[in-house]
Amino acid sequence: MNALRDGSDPAGHDVTLKAAEMTAAGYVAAMEAIASSSEDSHGMHPVINGHLILRHDSVAAVVDSLVRVQLRALHQAGPSMPPMLGLRSLLNQAALHLMVGQETEAQQCFAAWLARPGVSAQDSLVTFGVAVELLVRTFGGDPTSQERLRLARHYMAQLEGKPIAAAARTLFGARMNMMAAYTSVGDADSAVANGFRAYAVMHHAPLLFAERALLATDPGILIFAQVLAGRPHGLAQLDSLVAVIKQAMVVPPALLAQDTALGQFAQDRQEAFGELEAKFRWFGHAAPPVVATHWFNRAAPATSSDAAPGARRLPLDDGIIRILIFGGIGCPACLAAMAHMEKDQRLLPRGIEILSYEWTSGSWGNELVEPDTEVEHIRHHWIERKHYTVPIAIWAGPKDTTPQGGLLPRPSPTATALHIDAYPTVVVVDGHGIVRYWLLGYFSSPSALEKILAPLVRERDHDAAAHRAAGTTPSSTATPESAPVPLGAPRASAIVLH
Repeated sequence: MNALRDGSDPAGHDVTLKAAEMTAAGYVAAMEAIASSSEDSHGMHPVINGHLILRHDSVAAVVDSLVRVQLRALHQAGPSMPPMLGLRSLLNQAALHLMVGQETEAQQCFAAWLARPGVSAQDSLVTFGVAVELLVRTFGGDPTSQERLRLARHYMAQLEGKPIAAAARTLFGARMNMMAAYTSVGDADSAVANGFRAYAVMHHAPLLFAERALLATDPGILIFAQVLAGRPHGLAQLDSLVAVIKQAMVVPPALLAQDTALGQFAQDRQEAFGELEAKFRWFGHAAPPVVATHWFNRAAPATSSDAAPGARRLPLDDGIIRILIFGGIGCPACLAAMAHMEKDQRLLPRGIEILSYEWTSGSWGNELVEPDTEVEHIRHHWIERKHYTVPIAIWAGPKDTTPQGGLLPRPSPTATALHIDAYPTVVVVDGHGIVRYWLLGYFSSPSALEKILAPLVRERDHDAAAHRAAGTTPSSTATPESAPVPLGAPRASAIVLH
């Protein structure tokens, strides 16, 4: 494998690493970079005249082939590797095996690592946690297969058998990983059970305050809150969980007296959780209307908005299921997402709309420009150069004076309300305008998109059929507690944290 510039010789020329010199960790990093680049950017693709010439499935096949070649090379180089390097590579070799669906070989790597002389209790805890994570993480293979879940439960059971005082942090992470895995396969009951059991660690384990506060701000709560939001009494349960989490980030006065630096740490953690809460509080609730000043590839909404001159608002409770993608032309991952959106919209059934939403930044290239000028550049790129037909909404607010005497574009009311701070962000709302799904990035494949939309379409069609039979008119709104179950999850009795 050719090294990059940081693996060059003194003259600056690339050097070639032999299999014995390239660790399994290096192979894992390389394969993840190649696999992720097929979704995010042009980075690892052959490009001709600015156009990708490899499809995602083609890249996946290349990644699969390379991993198999590298696994063979690692095994052949095994005897020549230093003993400790060979041992330390076992967990990364397990990751490579799972990339290509070789679960048996991955288990052998875990077993070899655990069987080495002098294995410590902490090493075994970490191994069980890593095994669970690798089995359910999303790169390579099918992380949601029943065989993967069965194996994950096997290692989870061994972790659960360890003293909680020693296993607390690893146990929390493993339970959150299982929660996410069960969410992926639509088993909401198991997802909720694992989620609540994860947060119970904060109370049943002797953790330092800093450890407890770090667990409290785990971003996995975005997935957990999404599952809870559509269940009976789920939003009330979420309220209770949030109160528990916030209490975990309050520094005991006696401890603060001993170490005043914990005050700033606690404030930082509370602010980090506040950003997460600002997002997941939308789950199960009606999304704000889409407000924009320019609309392309669709008619502008009829309702005006006073947020900016020429702004119009699109209410989202009109029976149409919408996939809102927030991003911008200056974001490489958003460029890739737009290409996927253009293709995906042709596969959607009637009554579902993809809407790309972006906002002006105040400049184009290295020149400060007026909002309408910037919009014209954006329109030219998407419609005249790329010939995209996907509906596009652009917020081009006026430039307002800052206290320092400068000028900044007025923030988008829609992006601000939803606390969009990463691009692309996907928000899916049902026909009532209720937020049902939230994703950082874009869908990995059309089948992943279909998996999210299918339950929403069934709900909509069932609701419409029921109202036709009863001779009534469907309501345009839904209360939070009556919000439909997300992602096809079954209704079930409430589960409480104790």
